[in-house]
Amino acid sequence: MTWPAEVRKLLSANDLGLTGAHQAGITIPKNLDILGFFPPLDAASYNPDFWMTVSTPQTGQQWPLRFIYYNNKTHDQGTRNEYRLTHTTQMLRALSATAGDVLAFRRNGSGDIEVVLHDAENPAVPMRTETILRNGWRMIITDTED
Repeated sequence: MTWPAEVRKLLSANDLGLTGAHQAGITIPKNLDILGFFPPLDAASYNPDFWMTVSTPQTGQQWPLRFIYYNNKTHDQGTRNEYRLTHTTQMLRALSATAGDVLAFRRNGSGDIEVVLHDAENPAVPMRTETILRNGWRMIITDTED
């Protein structure tokens, strides 16, 4: 399978749970390339999800994260129709993430997902092949030197 080399999320205070809003995790846009980076979910199922383990090379730890499609609207049972990555709080705390930091998701040589944090004071170098998407997401098509 071919994935974008990397997808990045500019973290907001809401992503970090700092606004007092009752939000479950990070919203993932309904962009097919971004969704294709994460494990496939069966949209015909009610609220399909997938538990995955990601590693953070900066801390040397692994984290269980839940990728979920809240789709009760498409099943006439509510208003939600969104993808989210949940159970991120402990990982973000261990990385000392703050609003304005960039969270980069990438695949290692085995195809496993790694998460790297670039801090707001030293952001990741823009890449020539990045595509800027909504809600602070960027998609990196090919690897270049950082």
